[in-house]
Amino acid sequence: MFRKITTTHKLLSIHTFCHLMLIPAFMYGELWMFIISFLWWQWIAASAISAGYHRYFSHGSFEAPNWYRYYVQVLGMFANPGPVLTWASTHRMHHAYTDTAKDPHSPTLKGFFKVYTSQWGNDVTIERKMIKGLVTTDTKFFHNNYFILIGLLMVLLYIISPMIFLFGFCVPVVLAFHGYGLVNLIPHTENGKPKNSWFANILTAGEGWHKNHHDDSRNWRIGKTPWQWDPGAWFIKLIKR
Repeated sequence: MFRKITTTHKLLSIHTFCHLMLIPAFMYGELWMFIISFLWWQWIAASAISAGYHRYFSHGSFEAPNWYRYYVQVLGMFANPGPVLTWASTHRMHHAYTDTAKDPHSPTLKGFFKVYTSQWGNDVTIERKMIKGLVTTDTKFFHNNYFILIGLLMVLLYIISPMIFLFGFCVPVVLAFHGYGLVNLIPHTENGKPKNSWFANILTAGEGWHKNHHDDSRNWRIGKTPWQWDPGAWFIKLIKR
């Protein structure tokens, strides 16, 4: 079930839809709504994607209370990253095979457009060892029902308020799409030599310091100096055991 990534086109269709929803957002929204939406995305990025999908599930960089597993997978849907089993196992392959033929998203080998838009998924066969420790009752449930759950989330938000749907879901999904497109692209423009990028860090809550992370991937702190903005680490410090 988990050997082949088969969700790429479904994920991309949601991202495309959210980009189209920027039209009514700009038509009917106000500046403060975009500001709140950006701050909301920063919270999602720091607490669920960077701290959760990446540092907690992918690398096991810290221990957390059991509720955090569910928090990550529920809140993470507001960024449309896909199921954590797919995301984390793919990321593990990225570290195991950085900028080689088996790297799922090496821009050197896959090309700019494919990596930036995350259209490499169906080309990747996940090795069984990459899901070691990830397959539990909750991750299997979210994996098998991800698109049902995200569909229900979208309908619920729209019923509550079309504006909440636009600025609570669609805009953050767009920010996530471009933020992680930049992280997958910019730090790996030199084959085999990951580098830091303050620009990619703006939308990713600490993920831009990519060389730091590759040098010490099990460390839950990615920012190594006071000026290296790392909200993901700030959140982890609050909840880790």
